[in-house]
Amino acid sequence: MVDGAILEGLNRLRSETLEAVATGESLLSVAERVCRHAEQLAPHAVCSLLTIDPHGFIHPLAAPSLPEDYSAALEGLAIGPSTGSCGTAAYRGEPVEVTDIATDPLWAPYKHLALVHGLRACWSSPIRSRAGRVTGTFAFYYRAPRGPSDAERLIVDTAVHLCAIAIEHAETQDRIERLAYNDTLTGLPNRARFHERVEADLAAARSVNLLYLDIDDFKSINDSFGHQSGDRLLEAAARRLEAALPSCAFLARLGSDEFGVILPATDVDPDGERFAERLLAAFAPPFALDNGPVSVGASIGIARSRCDGDDLRRFGSRADLALQAAKKSGRNTFRHYAPEMEAFLQARRDLIEDLRHAIDGGQFHLVYQPLVSLDTGALTGFEVLLRWTHPRRGVIPPGEFIPLAEETGIIGMLGEWVLTEACREASAWPPGISISVNLSPVQLRKPGFALDVIRILGRFEMSPGRLKLEVTETALLADERLSRETLTTLKQLGIEISLDDFGTGYSSLNHLRLMPLDRIKIDQSFVADLDRDKGAAAIVAAVLSLARDLDLETVAEGIETEAQRDWLRAHGCDGGQGYLFGRPQDAAAARRLIVGRTGMTARLRA
Repeated sequence: MVDGAILEGLNRLRSETLEAVATGESLLSVAERVCRHAEQLAPHAVCSLLTIDPHGFIHPLAAPSLPEDYSAALEGLAIGPSTGSCGTAAYRGEPVEVTDIATDPLWAPYKHLALVHGLRACWSSPIRSRAGRVTGTFAFYYRAPRGPSDAERLIVDTAVHLCAIAIEHAETQDRIERLAYNDTLTGLPNRARFHERVEADLAAARSVNLLYLDIDDFKSINDSFGHQSGDRLLEAAARRLEAALPSCAFLARLGSDEFGVILPATDVDPDGERFAERLLAAFAPPFALDNGPVSVGASIGIARSRCDGDDLRRFGSRADLALQAAKKSGRNTFRHYAPEMEAFLQARRDLIEDLRHAIDGGQFHLVYQPLVSLDTGALTGFEVLLRWTHPRRGVIPPGEFIPLAEETGIIGMLGEWVLTEACREASAWPPGISISVNLSPVQLRKPGFALDVIRILGRFEMSPGRLKLEVTETALLADERLSRETLTTLKQLGIEISLDDFGTGYSSLNHLRLMPLDRIKIDQSFVADLDRDKGAAAIVAAVLSLARDLDLETVAEGIETEAQRDWLRAHGCDGGQGYLFGRPQDAAAARRLIVGRTGMTARLRA
């Protein structure tokens, strides 16, 4: 018969423990509360609560009346079939009663730890989660050889149930926190946790270096080999970065292929340069992916914290500016923040803003570069090229504004303007002269793009066969399935498709096999080296042979000398483009060239 006072005490224990769990009291505080209350209800017992991790190791949580050195001796012990009362109970998944520690074989290796403190008996019960995993043990020690009473059994049953609730609640909270503050792919802290750490360092006025790291060309690799391979690369990169950093560094994945590092500024490495070099060196060996080894580099931007009221936004902006500078310096390198980078950023913002108004302001115009048949020398068409004349800065190179247009999405509107104006001009040319227009990845991904092309052709009553659309391998990689579908639709309409800058991207041969192409354009970098690099000549010869086997036309870009033209013609190249045949010229000059080369003045419409 259990005493009424004990039943009342157990009811109070339940109420107080559940309230403590519900109000967010720490697991340690709840565990100590349960142990102290249990000891009050069972004055001859000494209480112990251990947790068991998923790997089967013991970790003391609460034992307010046990000597600290005894609890410390249990830390990290593995559960097993003869590991005292608690380790054995956790191993078996059932209660273990040892009435005499001095003689029981379960305690043989450990009895000296208990007996020296006057602990003579121990009864331990496993604590299980709702899923059935043993997450801990709850034990009563006695200072005399004995077993538990009926009242003590009821006390322990209640305590085990409450501890199971508290432990599972704490594990759930830990999982939620890990999801909130850790990257699920790499296991590293995420952006939110990283920002908290940076703010803490700045608030404490600690001198630290902030490093931002991006994997070079990660998107192309991800698109070429698939997201699963991309994920494997990120996981492997995270492990390499961890191994390259000292224990005092804080590493996080900030998103996609971007990582952040907080590194204390020390006398040995005050500006973070030493470890930046180690991080770059970590990327030197190829990464083993499902498709084979892949070599990638990284770009790093470094900023140093200031003691003049620095904040996260300004600190992070400086590191990001340095990262952008590293990328523009050729990648696979690092750059320190410099004040002049602020001016560069502002100039970039101004240029983007000007770019948004350039179309309506009439600042863009098109130029036309001749395309010729290498066999006959006849003019076959023009490639249209975009030029921007800024009202204050003058001519801005395409290599400067096209990337900005792509980053900001302006390229979609700009690409449609180019296609419209090119078809407007070409519609006045003779039927045998074609117009070639470059497409951006944004245009290829746009739903209904093929209908836009049909609408523009219809507007100017232009035959689809006179329009040639040029795409780069990078554009195809943006969304290979959608690109193939769009290009197939365009080709079915009679529009010809050219693969531009062939040989400079990923998976070129695969594109020749899968994409609905009519011709390939050999990049000018190969043509320029024809007469001085046997490797370049061998590559071009192989490409020309492959194109013939695939029934594809070939056009060589960047032809500047007669020797280059003659070599290409002798090896079967169909068409050519370059300064040897004509520089990019305005519409009026292109019309005059058409008249001079074809003699078809009557077919030109004003």
